Amino acid sequence: MANLEEIKRGAPLRATSSYLIPVGDLSLEDRQALRRDADRKLIMNALDARIKSDDKDLLIRDTLPNTDLGLAAQEDWLIAGAGILATELQYLSAAVANNRVIGFFGVSVESAPASISRLRLTLGAASAQTRGSYQLEQLYSRLETAGYFSELVQFVQIEVCRIMVMPRLAFVANSERLAFMARTVEPIGGVISTASV
Repeated sequence: MANLEEIKRGAPLRATSSYLIPVGDLSLEDRQALRRDADRKLIMNALDARIKSDDKDLLIRDTLPNTDLGLAAQEDWLIAGAGILATELQYLSAAVANNRVIGFFGVSVESAPASISRLRLTLGAASAQTRGSYQLEQLYSRLETAGYFSELVQFVQIEVCRIMVMPRLAFVANSERLAFMARTVEPIGGVISTASV
């Protein structure tokens, strides 16, 4: 871990970071670099998990809300529960398939301001371990609808991915959307049957 003198000198920090970067603070090149870095880390994690031994046998694609996480059948990032002011609500809880790695690198809302103030990505059905916690209200004060996570949040095969939201406004079930920028790595043939050439 970096000490105070290293931090003052501008040495790179090695602490885990968990914060939201509004899309307006990032250039196109920054956003592309974040996506490339997410893809690279996910492939390395899939190889480490022995999903396949060669990256040529793996495919990386957008995460599908229903196919990968069991949300609405129309593959929609729709919050099924009703939002009660200042009461944390489970958005989803899903075990990652045993041949997949999923990584979340950002979030977007349909319009700003939206009804969610805080977002937590946790491990396990009881949210025993928080992997990322994000304050979304900074997006709304800038009328932005998207933000990138400071670090990729990953879930590896059979881990339970649970996402919790804290409503800042009450809303009825199936009226709010919180869409994730996420990628899934799996063997070729799971959803996509052949590699692109």
